[in-house]
Amino acid sequence: MSLSEEEKRQILNSSPKGTWTLMLIVAAGMVLAWLFLYFGVFLPRGTVH
Repeated sequence: MSLSEEEKRQILNSSPKGTWTLMLIVAAGMVLAWLFLYFGVFLPRGTVH
C-alpha cells in the first residue's frame, strides 16, 4: 500500500494524538496513585511523633 505525497505531508504535519493520549493516561494514573497514598495511607496514620 503506497501513500500519495499529499497523504505523507498530511501525516507529517499532524500532531501525535496517540502519544498525547498515552501521556495523559499515565499522568492521570500517577495523580490517582498519589491521591490514594496521601488520603488513604498518610493522613489516616496521623502526625509524626
